[in-house]
Amino acid sequence: MMTKDKVALVTGSGQGLGKAIAFALAREGAKLAINDIPFNEAKARDTVDELRAKGVEAELFLADVTDEASVDAMVGKVLEYFGRIDILVNNAGINRDGLIHKGNLKNWNAVLDVNLTGPFICTKAVLLSMRQNSYGRIVNVSSLTARMGIFGTGYYATTKSGLLGLTRVTAAENTSKGITCNALAPGYIKTDMMMNYPEEQLKVLIAKIPAGRLAEPEEIAEAALFLASDTSSYITGAVLDINGGFLI
Repeated sequence: MMTKDKVALVTGSGQGLGKAIAFALAREGAKLAINDIPFNEAKARDTVDELRAKGVEAELFLADVTDEASVDAMVGKVLEYFGRIDILVNNAGINRDGLIHKGNLKNWNAVLDVNLTGPFICTKAVLLSMRQNSYGRIVNVSSLTARMGIFGTGYYATTKSGLLGLTRVTAAENTSKGITCNALAPGYIKTDMMMNYPEEQLKVLIAKIPAGRLAEPEEIAEAALFLASDTSSYITGAVLDINGGFLI
């Protein structure tokens, strides 16, 4: 089993892609620290219950990734409960569409706080423990928008591009301590948020994807599992593109 007995903290894992990643890690033997914000507590608790029903050791740790004190407290509780953190998946994220010339700082700061400051805070919080244990796998969920200019994604693309920089520097500073850090750059995924787009808009988008469809969350989760496991032990500071050929 690729992640047998490893302890994995997955942010924003109460639903969507984060939940799929948690289930992929659990399937391969990981113990799961499920994180989400208090607003999503009900869904996050359902996720924990589903995991436990499958015999997985799982617990819920509510925290806002933009709040350093909240994250530090969460990491402390995870360490107290499980004894260590082997895997961190920085998945929590939000989006605000909008053109740059019509942009505003409220949206800019909201997306920046969750998508870039959040991973920085969470990474910093787990690194001391990982360095002490001489082991760690950090997976950052970036985006196709970090690889190419996509109309109307100014807030989101900027934060996801910054996340690639954080990935590389984290790798450079910690690989000698047995810690790898890599990023996923998914394209368009079949999530509830995506499926809320108008049908005609989705048809136009899908027509641009060589694979002819959106990604299933489980397909992205399998890539996260690979980077979180020892199978990828010689890969660090890398970006794995998963977009059905959109980038080409």
